[in-house]
Amino acid sequence: MATATALLGLGRGTEARPLAAAAHDACLATLGPDHRRTAEAQTLLARIDSA
Repeated sequence: MATATALLGLGRGTEARPLAAAAHDACLATLGPDHRRTAEAQTLLARIDSA
């Protein structure tokens, strides 16, 4: 998520999206849907999609 956040900050959302999606999928699989890291990854995806 850190790399995706950095890329988004640099205006490189196209590169950030796959990384954020992978992070979200990994969080869902390992931590579950109610974990704070899963929510952070979902929020990052929303930020990328709205940029």
